[in-house]
Amino acid sequence: MDQEKLLTSLAEKTKMEQESDLGDLEQFLTFTIEREFFGIRLLLVHEILKPVLITRIPNVDDYILGVINLRGEIIPIVDLKKRFHSTDSDIHPISRIVVVMLDEKRIGILVDEVKQVVKIQKDYISYTTDDLSLNYSKMVESVSRFEDHLILNLDLEQIVDFVSSTK
Repeated sequence: MDQEKLLTSLAEKTKMEQESDLGDLEQFLTFTIEREFFGIRLLLVHEILKPVLITRIPNVDDYILGVINLRGEIIPIVDLKKRFHSTDSDIHPISRIVVVMLDEKRIGILVDEVKQVVKIQKDYISYTTDDLSLNYSKMVESVSRFEDHLILNLDLEQIVDFVSSTK
């Protein structure tokens, strides 16, 4: 019986260690825009779509491509390449629209290519400050390392603010 108690204790300890390890991880959906790696917290991603017909809207900022109809819901689509680099995105077969959900609002983000979901130790995430010289620094909440890449993790609230300010 002592051996059985020892095995049970070890199993519980291992389960607790695994759960505590999960608490130290953040999950991000990674994608590229102009060969730069970006991430979005996985919990905010609603779905990933292949490119569909985007209806243009007059008198909005040029980085708002337009809207799509997603099962009866009208969703604005943001071209991050246009926002970051001032050049229009080319839509290719590997391009995707990442639909994210924030404060009960959905927004689509056009990206060059979706890469993968990564789990990153919180120790490898550095939160940014306002003194970044990047033209999109307000939209980047943190930078993390994964394998040999630096990933710029986006602050979706800033993206939603940009879209809502156009209405």
